[in-house]
Amino acid sequence: MQVRFFGGLSVSSGADEGAIPGRGQQALLLRLAVDAGTTVGYRALADDVWPTDAPDDPRAALQSLASRLRRALPDGVLTSVPGGYRLDLSRDAVDITRFQDLVVAARRDGDVALAREALALWTGDPWTPHDGFDWLVRDLWQDRGHAERLATAPPPAPEAPRFPAAIAGLVGRTAELDAIRDRLDTDRLVTVIGPGGAGKTTLALETVRTARDALIVELAPAAAGEVWSALSGAVGHGIRLNETAATVPLTPRERVLDAVAGRDVVVLLDNCEHVIREAAEVAQALLLSTPGLRILATSREPLGIVGEAFVDLGPLPALDADELFARRVRSARGKPPSPEERDTAARIVRRLDGLPLAIELAAARARTLTLAEIDSGLADRFALLSHGPRLSPDRHRTLRALIDWSWDTLTEPERVALRVASVFPDGVGTDDAGAVAETFEVDATVFDALVDRSLLVRRESRYRLLETVREYGLDRLRTEGDEAGFRERAADVLTELATARESTMRGPGLRTGLAWFDANEENLSSALRTRAAGADRRAGRRLLRALLWAWAVRERVDELRPALTTFADPDAPLDDEASVVIEALALFSSSFPERGAAPRTDPATFAARRRTIEEAAHRHPSEITVLAGPLLRLAATVMAAAEEGYERAWHVDVADDEIDTAPLWSRATLHMLRAGAAVNGGDTATLGVESERALRMFTEAGDPWGIGIASQLWAEWLMLSGRLDEALEVTDGALEVVRGLTSVSDLLQQRSQAVGILLRLDRLPEARARAIDMEEIAAADGSARALSQARMATTQVDLAAGDGATALRHADEIALEPGFPEQIAAWVHALRAGALLLQERPEEARAALRDAVPLAVRSRDHPVVASILVHVAGWNAVAGRPRVAREALARAEAVRGAADARDPFRRWVDERLGADTGEVPASAAGIPLGEVDATVLAALLD
Repeated sequence: MQVRFFGGLSVSSGADEGAIPGRGQQALLLRLAVDAGTTVGYRALADDVWPTDAPDDPRAALQSLASRLRRALPDGVLTSVPGGYRLDLSRDAVDITRFQDLVVAARRDGDVALAREALALWTGDPWTPHDGFDWLVRDLWQDRGHAERLATAPPPAPEAPRFPAAIAGLVGRTAELDAIRDRLDTDRLVTVIGPGGAGKTTLALETVRTARDALIVELAPAAAGEVWSALSGAVGHGIRLNETAATVPLTPRERVLDAVAGRDVVVLLDNCEHVIREAAEVAQALLLSTPGLRILATSREPLGIVGEAFVDLGPLPALDADELFARRVRSARGKPPSPEERDTAARIVRRLDGLPLAIELAAARARTLTLAEIDSGLADRFALLSHGPRLSPDRHRTLRALIDWSWDTLTEPERVALRVASVFPDGVGTDDAGAVAETFEVDATVFDALVDRSLLVRRESRYRLLETVREYGLDRLRTEGDEAGFRERAADVLTELATARESTMRGPGLRTGLAWFDANEENLSSALRTRAAGADRRAGRRLLRALLWAWAVRERVDELRPALTTFADPDAPLDDEASVVIEALALFSSSFPERGAAPRTDPATFAARRRTIEEAAHRHPSEITVLAGPLLRLAATVMAAAEEGYERAWHVDVADDEIDTAPLWSRATLHMLRAGAAVNGGDTATLGVESERALRMFTEAGDPWGIGIASQLWAEWLMLSGRLDEALEVTDGALEVVRGLTSVSDLLQQRSQAVGILLRLDRLPEARARAIDMEEIAAADGSARALSQARMATTQVDLAAGDGATALRHADEIALEPGFPEQIAAWVHALRAGALLLQERPEEARAALRDAVPLAVRSRDHPVVASILVHVAGWNAVAGRPRVAREALARAEAVRGAADARDPFRRWVDERLGADTGEVPASAAGIPLGEVDATVLAALLD
């Protein structure tokens, strides 16, 4: 295949000439062709495909463009890889890249023939789909100029080494930036070391922006013991677990290792010095776990790991420092230093040690002061702190002097506001500034005053402090003995703000509320630590109560358990709504111990405590306390089922009058719980009634979270009832409603449901197309969990197509890593068994099903149990045991509550049984067909 852009776009494969329709596809092809054979990341693609008007969801839009472009190209040319896409062509197959490579080689070797060969490729001006590729056109014309000079002149003498010149945007640092990139090419751990304010973070971010796949982790807000949690948060709110309540979630460490597994990713650990040992341990664990992973760290000292490479970052060179100061002065007052001021400007830069942050702050003062006044003020402050505390870092002495000088110019309210901002690591939202200011008894306008003084930055609707200025504010508070008081007051106002936001989130305000909680994540974590360190547990419970719903939607279970341990107190009075909710949740959590741990509450103690909490919930009614009784009774059924000789489905013990008197959202939730119990209990009639009610009420309440879950349950009933077209419509509608709320794992689960419905409709090509989309989404996410979910859907499509060999290959590619839910593991074994049965390999299929049965039973996921039983029936049909096959099918129907007759594998089993319509044999003595007993079910394979 050849791709040409000189003189117009042309794509040819052999003798065939193809057309690429649409500017979007053409732009994507051009951007990928520029880096042919190399993965191009999503951000780089989006920036060039849509340089001025990017879509709301660039990744989804890129996926759509890539899918269409792939159809216009030969098979295998456009590849989806973790982090982006790749055009699998050699650079010689693209005329512009071959042109560039020839020019590079010609200039390196002084080869006139190569230069002329390059010019022969220039058959017309470079074609581009829009002006966003002007950078490429400039580069090509520049290369043409080099080629023409070589082609018409004697070979030039070798060029003398050039010194890096100052450039716009990032001033100087070219050598250091090149050094960082070179080290990352050869070393897996690179640490940028230098003083505070030297620009370590700026250079590190500039480096990772060009990486194919990067993870940026800001460690400045992290305390000891929180580095894994910081990485887990940076991985994104989307990494969420997809288990039932009985399944234990992953730890932050496991979540991170799961997310980076198999990815060629650069992890930026920014500001390691205050957690240096823990950061080193985490870095080593990441490097040992993932061969393709590289780490770029910034710190004031080495991590101390074998194989660590370093890039030292000192002051800016004199010319670069002068250029930075001149640009920032021009920004501040509209003109650069005059010829008469140049000596003063140079003196200021020298006294600031060439540190970029100090230069930025000083230049910003040019809005209100002359350069001479800046120079004079700096002189006194440096002298004052030149002999500061012996153990203080050097950069603190210099920068503290600068900020002290700024501090001296502030009014008292402005000083209060600067110290206030220092205890908000995420900054203060502009909408929240009034409440924060009122709590600290200042006027909200002082935040804008600090913006004018370059001590605060207003960006993305938030007031933020530069890191060094924030450190200065905290140091002031500690010196004055006010840190604890300021943090307590910050926790007070954050509790009030969070409580107000939380109350709007069970309805149309969910997205807005989640955005607020996401933007204030570190602020709230800091406030929770403050409450944990204080003596007032009631205040801590109020804050935790405000966080619960955001955590529930984001499935932050790994943070919830330790928080409950800290703030729950069974001896505390249940005299407010927050205490009732926290104590109810703590008791509920105790009934689901972590993996390998014994239950923390015996049944009698649990029952007594449950009754006490239910009584308190009646005294303090709310949308959440209404759910306390039913949820605790549900937990009791799970505890009781675990002690039975066979596994029973959980159920929700809630009376009609409890539902009728509850608020609308709570009623919808209770109906949804009933529907979920009905799915697990094989009660199809109840599933239909309760899921329809839940969906109708959540729709009335305008809650997208509830609509998404209720829609899945309603679609399940529609599917079991044979109303497949309606089920597909509901499922697709739910995907749109929850867009942006769900994790990749949840998104793939919903898409998998749609694939299953399409297969039941015999719409195999559409099902395969959606499975391919799932594979692309999972590849972009890169986590083992997402890749496994997508591969399961692909395997189902292969089975429906009757392609056992391909299905087995895909099933064997599913990685069942530690921590995967048992029902997923059971389902994977069943898929593998189905593929083996299609290939007439019954003994291997039986072995897979023997693995699947106990896993499915232990999971208490009865729909999965029913699916396993259908595969057991398939094995018996192949083995010539029609009576046992019919018993397995009957048990599957009884467990699920319906036959699911359109399931592709069920139809395959029916075809194998053929005209044999003998009666179903009696079930084992004393055990009904619908009961889930591991011994009885395993006997179906004997």
